[in-house]
Amino acid sequence: MTDTGGPTRVSRPSYTQSGFNDMYVHVPKARSGSVDVLRKYGRSQCSAKKIKAGMTTLFPVFGWLRTYKVKDYLLADIVTGFTVAMFQVPQSLGYTLLAAVPPVFALYNAMFPMMIYILLGTVRQASVGADAIMSMMTGGVVRNLIPEEHLGHHSMVAIHNATEGHYTVPQVTSALCFTIGLIQLAFGLLNLGTLNVFLSEQMVNGFATGVAVQVVVSQVGAIFGNHVPHFSGMFIIYKTIYSFFEHIHDVQWQTTVVAFVAIISILLVKLFLDPPVIRRLGIPLPVELTVVVLFTVASHYLDLHGNYGIDVVGEIPEKLPEPTLPSFNANLITKILPEAFALAIVSFSITLSLGRIFGQKHGYEVNANQEFLALGASHVFSSFFSCFPIAASVPRSAVQEGAGGKTQLVSVVNIIIIIFMVLFLGHYLEDLPVCVLAAIIVTSLKKIVMQVQDFKRYWDLSRIDGQVWMVSFASTVIFDVITGLALGVAFSLMTLIYKIQRPKTFLLGAVADTEFYVPIKRYQMVDEVPGIKIFHFGGAMHFANAEYFKDQLNKRVGFTVKEVLKARKRAQKGSVSSLVKEPPSVVIGDTKPPYNNSVSDVSIKSTIPCIAEMLNLPTHIILDFSRVTFIDGCSVNVLKQLKRDYDSIDIKLFIASCSSVFNFLHKGGAVELLG
Repeated sequence: MTDTGGPTRVSRPSYTQSGFNDMYVHVPKARSGSVDVLRKYGRSQCSAKKIKAGMTTLFPVFGWLRTYKVKDYLLADIVTGFTVAMFQVPQSLGYTLLAAVPPVFALYNAMFPMMIYILLGTVRQASVGADAIMSMMTGGVVRNLIPEEHLGHHSMVAIHNATEGHYTVPQVTSALCFTIGLIQLAFGLLNLGTLNVFLSEQMVNGFATGVAVQVVVSQVGAIFGNHVPHFSGMFIIYKTIYSFFEHIHDVQWQTTVVAFVAIISILLVKLFLDPPVIRRLGIPLPVELTVVVLFTVASHYLDLHGNYGIDVVGEIPEKLPEPTLPSFNANLITKILPEAFALAIVSFSITLSLGRIFGQKHGYEVNANQEFLALGASHVFSSFFSCFPIAASVPRSAVQEGAGGKTQLVSVVNIIIIIFMVLFLGHYLEDLPVCVLAAIIVTSLKKIVMQVQDFKRYWDLSRIDGQVWMVSFASTVIFDVITGLALGVAFSLMTLIYKIQRPKTFLLGAVADTEFYVPIKRYQMVDEVPGIKIFHFGGAMHFANAEYFKDQLNKRVGFTVKEVLKARKRAQKGSVSSLVKEPPSVVIGDTKPPYNNSVSDVSIKSTIPCIAEMLNLPTHIILDFSRVTFIDGCSVNVLKQLKRDYDSIDIKLFIASCSSVFNFLHKGGAVELLG
């Protein structure tokens, strides 16, 4: 638009809403009977076109298969499948330390959930499987129910055989997966995908950063080899640090050297070699897989476990698991239900957040309800195959997208490679040092831990956003993951309610020779329309902010009806002196006393409100409802009472730009009262 540089005056007739409706013959919305509504709905939903669209919605795989460009996509998807597998194997093995499950469970997690997600998921670049946050939360549940001495990480016998009074790891993880799946399926069927709007970006960011800090601290025992116990419940970080220093004399220098060599090697590659490689090839180097291979070979030939006591992964069976019914023990499900609910929400939130980023970049829609269904079905199916809770992995999904993956065919290739590894290569990983897995975990979380820098960005943008981030982060670090999530969500909702309850308000003034009305306090060259106060309310009106609306209106116009009536009554009695001695308590906003040329005027101006100001009350007050999109019965009653109050002091009250809520105002009788 070209700036002409000069003001433009626009002139048009003014209308009331009812007058406008009469002049242009408003057609009211026809009401249909319930039978007509059902018949119309049935016709619209049972057509062949609708059924086909419904099948595509339920099974998004048909949507992208129908438009799949073999020449453009196939080679990229196959290459990306191999690339992601190289990252998924070492990363998932590392996450088993967090989840307190056998290493082979990582390989199962890389296969079975994806088999269902390929069919039902809407995020085409998501690498669904083991995730650091989900694994950390799962480990908390497992360690709550199974004593540490029965969690031999490298002992499959200890993992699968229950002792009296205790559950086995497969029992806990299968029940957890199954319960999470049922919760997510229920949410999807109830169309509760919109719940994600209550998980604000700053809350999720702070929570994820807090979990990453917990994960890094939890690995100190594995990195230094002094077997620090894994804790669950509140104050995990403090317990872990205290226990580390309590057992500091047990530190194994051999384990520490191996761990730090692995950490430094991975960081050097990621910091110095990856950037130019990514610029040229679009994918990072598979440094984690390289480290796993090198240290596994070194461990095998140097017998690091036998000669130096360095813990290794241990037995990995070379077979696919047989399907087994999840544990339906009512007592067990009752114990894990709160954590299952939290895990269901976190899994959904991580996956949907990634999906929206990728969907916007690649031009496809991500269906929140369908994601609930896809993740729920994936959890239920994988609960039969010794899996633990899953979500879209942020680093692996970034690799999949960066490597050029176009569709979930990438995951098909990935699954084939993992099956081959389980059947033929699993036993080669038995000599892999556990401290190397801890090193992979710590380095994979570098970017998430560095999100602590985002606090300043959120704080600079909005102090409320910064507070949400800090509450979510601090509560996760100080207490535990579940408490951090609960407090983060609760505080985020409180700030949302606060914003809804207290919209911005201000007086509007006219820009000379135009029809523009802008906030008076923000522009120096803007004046109030003589005799008129235009009050802008910047949000919905409801029972929770009706009193706030009245208070802000009184503050902005500079007087209250009660004080005006009281002042007039005193003035009529000639009690000007009493006004000076006993000034009424009223809040004065932007009103500017016009009299300042005599001693008597000066003394009167010190009263609130004063006679001079009373003589210069506005004749009209206009409520600008251009941003009021909702109003309830309580608010209508407030408006009607305001109309009666202002009538008592001869001030006309009008409402402008109220088309969004006009029908409700009309039904509530406010339109007739306002004339």
